[in-house]
Amino acid sequence: MTLVGIAILLILFFSTSIIEKTLKSIEKQNDRVIELLEEIRDKK
Repeated sequence: MTLVGIAILLILFFSTSIIEKTLKSIEKQNDRVIELLEEIRDKK
């Protein structure tokens, strides 16, 4: 039973870190899109 619990904890830990990395990369992409939109707006 304890092995199952440890396995679940490891899976949760790794999935949350992967989700966190994905969210950070999405955040960076959003920042870049916003920068580009502001540049386009400023040129008009």
